[in-house]
Amino acid sequence: MPSEVYLVKVGMTMTEGVVEEWYIADGATVEQGAPVYRLETEKVNMDVEADVAGIVKHIVEAGTTLEPGEVVGWIFAADEPIPDVLPTPTANPNIAAVDSASDSKSTEATNVADKETTGSSQPVRASPAAKRLARERNVSLQGVVGSGPGGRITEKDVPTAAKADEAKPARVLASPAARRLATELNVPIDLLTGTGPRGRITKDDVEQAAAKQSLTSASEGMNATPLQGKRKVIAERMFDSLRSTAQLTMDMEVVMDDAIKMRNALIEEWKTEAVRVTYTDLVVAAALKALQKHKAMNSTFEESELRMHGAIHIGIAVALDDGLIVPVIHDAQSKSLRALAQEAADLATRARTGRLNLDEVSGGTFTVTSLGMYGVDSFTPILNAPQTGILGVGRIYDSVRWEEERPIRTQCMRLSLTWDHRIVDGAPAAAFLREVKLYLEAPYRLVV
Repeated sequence: MPSEVYLVKVGMTMTEGVVEEWYIADGATVEQGAPVYRLETEKVNMDVEADVAGIVKHIVEAGTTLEPGEVVGWIFAADEPIPDVLPTPTANPNIAAVDSASDSKSTEATNVADKETTGSSQPVRASPAAKRLARERNVSLQGVVGSGPGGRITEKDVPTAAKADEAKPARVLASPAARRLATELNVPIDLLTGTGPRGRITKDDVEQAAAKQSLTSASEGMNATPLQGKRKVIAERMFDSLRSTAQLTMDMEVVMDDAIKMRNALIEEWKTEAVRVTYTDLVVAAALKALQKHKAMNSTFEESELRMHGAIHIGIAVALDDGLIVPVIHDAQSKSLRALAQEAADLATRARTGRLNLDEVSGGTFTVTSLGMYGVDSFTPILNAPQTGILGVGRIYDSVRWEEERPIRTQCMRLSLTWDHRIVDGAPAAAFLREVKLYLEAPYRLVV
């Protein structure tokens, strides 16, 4: 029996993924542990390795979007015959296992009834009346938590399941070739009406929609591109963040003369170790010191629960061609300035080459983001929900301070703090930002 190659699930919140690229061609041989395909998710990209050695057969094409646990291919043993028609996948290991201990004596007829009501080979613990009503209403009981003993689904649970089914977005029925072509031509496949069997969207449907889209855009003198991939995820999360939190932003000017001198000295001192401290590194180090004194800023608001974190997991935003990603330095409060600079540089490099894993972009408790390299003085960062605060870093600019009647040239930076007013009031937020300022204006305290 061949081994199934699954679309693996990374993280509890993952709802879909894309087979971005097949590393092993259809019909080619793979060694156990070797990468077989490249997985793209909303957060990270990763290589998926083969569980066994053998001959790889693709079920879906590169570019196909699927749910976690769906089968994307098979691996046949070297001496195993490969049929002309590949076997149909029968199981999804990422669907939560159903506790069937109390149903160990269920008959074969009961198992058939389970499949009819759920559309899955996984057994569901439900009363006969509930199964009958679910069949009559064409309702799936898969994943329903029953109100009966031991979570058993009863007849009264079926109407609730029916409402949940109605609320679920319908899965678009389309061939893998149609999905790939829709991505290439920027055609929103979920808006198409399929002409294939059971309304399945075909390549012809996509090509016709693309031609119509081109004519419409040409006549209007515009080029419409649907949001997709990372850009779509970022758009949704930013909107949700603004809609679900009480965000305010304040700015504060920081005199950077001493910080600039110290940074230049550290670059010279650590050049043999290839460590180059950035201004963002100094801000991160100052924020870490301040967060240890102003603990409310190192918190997350999740549903109705406020979590105050002892450890500081600080995210540093990195701009990519297709969006933004925020790698996280975990337990940053225990690391020296040199260690912070080294880890930040490594994370940024691997972010730009798509080599971060899920843990490295998860679990942040505070975020620092910089636009200073683009000549921006100050801006309004949007919270990386459910975090309480995010600190924006502006450019270094020339300014003037006065000693009695004499003007003195100085260099300054403006910091922009956005915080959730539901958790922290204006005065404590200002006190935190002032603490960051004081550390940057007396930067020797960052290395002691």
